[in-house]
Amino acid sequence: MDSFRYISHNSYWHSVLDFGHSFFSRIRDCGEFLLYSSLFLGSAATGMAYTSCFIQGIPWTGHIAAVMFLIVFSVYNLNRKTDEAEDALNHERRFRITKKFERYLFVAALGAYLTALSLAAFYSIAAFCVVTIPLISGIFYSVPILPKWCAYHRLKEIPVMKNLVVSTSWALAFSLVPVYLGNAEPNAASMVVFMFIFCWTFVASVLPDIRDRCGDFATGVATIPVLIGVERSRHILTIINVLAGAIIIWSGSNFIPITAGAIIISSLVYSQICVISIDRTTKNDLLCDVISDGQFLTIGGLCLLVSSLTNLPF
Repeated sequence: MDSFRYISHNSYWHSVLDFGHSFFSRIRDCGEFLLYSSLFLGSAATGMAYTSCFIQGIPWTGHIAAVMFLIVFSVYNLNRKTDEAEDALNHERRFRITKKFERYLFVAALGAYLTALSLAAFYSIAAFCVVTIPLISGIFYSVPILPKWCAYHRLKEIPVMKNLVVSTSWALAFSLVPVYLGNAEPNAASMVVFMFIFCWTFVASVLPDIRDRCGDFATGVATIPVLIGVERSRHILTIINVLAGAIIIWSGSNFIPITAGAIIISSLVYSQICVISIDRTTKNDLLCDVISDGQFLTIGGLCLLVSSLTNLPF
């Protein structure tokens, strides 16, 4: 009888452990899907769009959030479709998930961009044109369209060009889409947002290059870390952050509120912590894919908090 109770008790705890393992495994799988399907990046984009609206004094609306979410979700999924060789070497888990759901993600990406273009066209031709910028940049960036006599096939293979194309396209999109969808006009604050997003995106695009430098070297992709090494790359990113903060605050002091300037400084400090930490931790994937890419979930939340506090009746 005692042995029967022991077996039953042991079987019960095995069942509990198996359930716990299965539960956390499913949670992990869901988390990886949200991350590698670019749903997480799309969510972070809404935070970036909110930050842009906050700095420019544009009313936040659902259609601005929707358009920026759809654009980012679409562009990154389409880009990963063209980067399968690099992903298979550098990001085995991401490649496994995107390959498993590639048909659904591809159809969803096309549908998302068509929806974003339709929403933008409803507001104005200018909004429609600005929304096309990331798509056109993504095509030139990822697709081998350069002439045969050129030493490179894709813009992303040209040293530094990759980072400049990505930074410029996202800076234009996040500074101007809220303007045209918000029935406003570009002004000096829009230029401040452009410089801010450009510098942040440039830094954020180099961090994964530091992580992936071995795979990029093996596949012949000449990124900044491949060319000059990790420490020099870190120094360059630090200089960019410092100069960006000084120039943006100096030039924007007459065009943006003090609270907006404080938000920009907070974001640059956040970004600099990522620069200091990259390649000095065993969690480079977490740093690049969650902490750095998800920065504007935090910064957007900070903008929301500041906006709520400044609107309180005292």
